[in-house]
Amino acid sequence: MNFIKMLMSFTAVSVLPLLVVMLLSFAGPCLSAEGQLHRNVRAEGACAVVGMTAEQCQLLALQRARAAAIEEASGVQVTSSSLVTNSMLAADFIKTYARGFVVREEVEWLPLDQYQKDRSSAPIPEYRVRIVADVHTPQKQSLAAGLSARLNRAVFAAGERVRISVKVEKTVRLAIFNIQADDRAVLLFPNVYDSKNLVSPGREWVYPGADSAVEFEVHPLPGHDRDAEAYFVAALPPETTVDFPARFAAGKPLPLSEFFKRFAEISERSEEAILPYEVTAAGR
Repeated sequence: MNFIKMLMSFTAVSVLPLLVVMLLSFAGPCLSAEGQLHRNVRAEGACAVVGMTAEQCQLLALQRARAAAIEEASGVQVTSSSLVTNSMLAADFIKTYARGFVVREEVEWLPLDQYQKDRSSAPIPEYRVRIVADVHTPQKQSLAAGLSARLNRAVFAAGERVRISVKVEKTVRLAIFNIQADDRAVLLFPNVYDSKNLVSPGREWVYPGADSAVEFEVHPLPGHDRDAEAYFVAALPPETTVDFPARFAAGKPLPLSEFFKRFAEISERSEEAILPYEVTAAGR
């Protein structure tokens, strides 16, 4: 699987896969009264099988449909084409999650079609999907935290370790999630080993740090040459009393729609940074 592993005191403990992309319909807590819930947004997505597995192509088609639904609700355009043939575009779809959260969806797979670039090219299978989604668009109250974040690289080989660098202009409470290639999201920080999540301005904060008992090690899903995933970094006011491990089921990956439903309740005063990356199989 596309494992991100947490190595506690040099003992490997698997934390299940991570990529940002699918949003299934699950029951969950009520949404915040702030913001707007756009009900029954209709959107479609398609993906042709080019340099990827059928499973990856299906996920990309769903990603495109979800991105289109968020575009419709938030008025932010990501891409003009509904057809996806390159997994690198997943990064663009993932970035839409900073604009709106799909908190419920109904998925209808359409008959398999085919894509043909021109008459000199052989046709290839094309997956098509239609969704009806509820999209929550937050009404942001300015936190003015000046959040910026980056990864130590954009493309990782299997087994390489991740470092997330964060800068803020005021003290915040920080949370880090991984949006996984298996359509789930998991809380990585704070955790039982590193529970203090107040981050102050003045210097770059790096996680996992030199004194942390945690390490993030990435791997693509079994049978995949590469996967696109993302880290979701959220900064909230220091007076925030959110119990992150309790709210986000620490260590237990959540379906993306369930994750976003829970995050929507605290999103009005948050600042977020989405850090997409690719992880490739060893030697690729």
